Amino acid sequence: MSQDFWKNITAYKDFNQCFDTTAYTPFDPSWHLFIADIQGSTLAIKEGRYKDVNMIGAMSIVAVLNVCDDIETPFVFGGDGASLLVPETHVEQAKLALLGTKAKSEQDFDLHLRIGSISVQELNDKGIDLLVAKHEISKDYKQAIFYGGGMSKADDLIKSDANYCYKLPQDMPEADFTGLECRWQDIPSPKDETLSLLVVADDAKDYKKLLAYMAKNIGGYQQRNPVQEKKLQLSLSFSQLAHEAKAKAKGFQRVVLTKKLWLANILGIILIKLDAKLDDSSWGQYKKQVTQTTDAEKFDDVLRMTFAAATNDRIKLEKYLAKQHQQGKLCYGTHITNRALMTCLVFERMGSQVHFVDAADGGYAMAAVGLKQQLKAKKNH
Repeated sequence: MSQDFWKNITAYKDFNQCFDTTAYTPFDPSWHLFIADIQGSTLAIKEGRYKDVNMIGAMSIVAVLNVCDDIETPFVFGGDGASLLVPETHVEQAKLALLGTKAKSEQDFDLHLRIGSISVQELNDKGIDLLVAKHEISKDYKQAIFYGGGMSKADDLIKSDANYCYKLPQDMPEADFTGLECRWQDIPSPKDETLSLLVVADDAKDYKKLLAYMAKNIGGYQQRNPVQEKKLQLSLSFSQLAHEAKAKAKGFQRVVLTKKLWLANILGIILIKLDAKLDDSSWGQYKKQVTQTTDAEKFDDVLRMTFAAATNDRIKLEKYLAKQHQQGKLCYGTHITNRALMTCLVFERMGSQVHFVDAADGGYAMAAVGLKQQLKAKKNH
């Protein structure tokens, strides 16, 4: 039990093990859970600001990772926010990093970011267990998985009680967003559509049945991953690259940084096309590395999936989900579009990185609208 708690957890490679309780470990009670979420994200998305919303969610994560760079830190990207856990020794740094992100969000993006935290010990004292497992997506990215209701209950607690939330102090220091990137074009669906799907079930076997249905009718993870090498293109759009510049710079420096990012992408396109070899690395393999470090499917008491599907297969899936919901086995929400959005954290160009994937035009945040309606109706039934 120490600041190496997360680092020392053994990883598994099969995502289906998410729904095997023996894969989980009670979280070290000396750690603290931080929640960051954008209030009014649904309205912002309806106004076409889904890229800003995704960017701020990713900024919340990278800001904490940069101040906690001497430890391994588990996190979950939720589209319009994030959840992270840090040991007692790093609570103050994480708090300041998230408050700096909150200041940036409100001053430069005009979006209100709520920041709150609670210790795992206090959750345990309230009878709430927080169970965690580690899913190895590739050698360069290990994903945090949460089960047992602790994450969702903690999220509800922080969002409903202002005593757990932080207000901005005066003279807030700026957060460090080094590693944050948004340099890829929106990714057209390799099939007909790209979906974001959220599912909450009472029984683990219903999650397993859903994944088995999807594997049989839509394809395994690699087949349904919306991020495919042949669809990946570095962006040369100044307006798109300006999203990253907006997160990292102010005033005229944003214009300068946007132009630097454009030049960097020109160079990247050339290096990839020529399969340049630099420092024992092959740029021709970079797109493959990106596809192998995507965060397109995860679980934190809610199954979150962004995937590609043929229209007919999506219609059949929705019928399956509706039937399971009518039988009281699960609640769900979906968002359908024709492309994916990717926001990236790159710490080593050919090594440690993670690429957060969401459906364009709203993704998880819009899917959450339908899920919340079903959960509310179930509660009131």
